[in-house]
Amino acid sequence: MDTAPDKERVEGRPSHSTLGARIRTYRREKNLSLAEVSRLSGVSVAMLSRIERGKSTPSLKVLEKLRGALGLTMGDLFPPFAATAHGDPCPVVRERERISLDFDEIGLTKQRLSPGDNSDLELLLLVIQPGGGSGPEPWTRPGEKAGVVVSGAVRLEIGGDAYELHPGDSFQFDSGKPHRFEALGDQTAQLLWIIKSNPLAKAVDA
Repeated sequence: MDTAPDKERVEGRPSHSTLGARIRTYRREKNLSLAEVSRLSGVSVAMLSRIERGKSTPSLKVLEKLRGALGLTMGDLFPPFAATAHGDPCPVVRERERISLDFDEIGLTKQRLSPGDNSDLELLLLVIQPGGGSGPEPWTRPGEKAGVVVSGAVRLEIGGDAYELHPGDSFQFDSGKPHRFEALGDQTAQLLWIIKSNPLAKAVDA
């Protein structure tokens, strides 16, 4: 039986204060000071403090740095979904219960589709505004990435090669290669995004 979603999951968008609070909780669980996380991530203590207090929204680049420093996955930063009556994570995520992280500065929203946190596999729906994408700089991450274009058109760059993708086109690649993506044209693109982390590197660079 489904459990009733709480207010945060119904609204589908964790507040800046909620995101900052989760980052603070993970930092404290790992017994790291603000200065230590700053050193590991390259994010200033002042900025980190503002993020944890919900006074500033981290950019995607900053959030990636903090995830790596704290050994987290993107799923760790989302509020948890409901559990089953047995206490296990519910294996189903209803559309109305999806939780999102917005990165307005690059025109990208990440909707979490995976129901649990204890897995090396992450499933996301990326909603990319016209002209938006992952940002100008390529990313690398130990593991694999795969996906399929649901709507719109996307330009995907992998290791210097570029591919123009349309609805129904799919891909899979070594995410250790530099890569980036962006929406093409004047239509919002939706991209089903699958991330398979390298378990050995996950604790270092999630």
